[in-house]
Amino acid sequence: MEDNKMKFDSLNKEELSVVEAFENGEFSPVGDIEDRVDYWQSAVKETIKRKSIHLKLQERDVQKIRAIAYEQGIPYQTLIGSIIHQYAKNAESGSIVK
Repeated sequence: MEDNKMKFDSLNKEELSVVEAFENGEFSPVGDIEDRVDYWQSAVKETIKRKSIHLKLQERDVQKIRAIAYEQGIPYQTLIGSIIHQYAKNAESGSIVK
């Protein structure tokens, strides 16, 4: 029944090759799906662990950060966390000049 087939008119070449591979049976199960779900859920939990801290910052710095965050459409705490994350990442790789 041709009507029941999905239409793939807007797929690019790579996406079409994945669909074709699937239709040709080139994919195989990776084992017990429950184990895979547990594994990836555990990995996500470990990746997104958060630690609350308390900082005292200069009011003008907070105002500037809030303005930048507003322009970017994100909460200012998220922006501060991102800045700290980038700094820590760069320090770890030796990119920060002391």
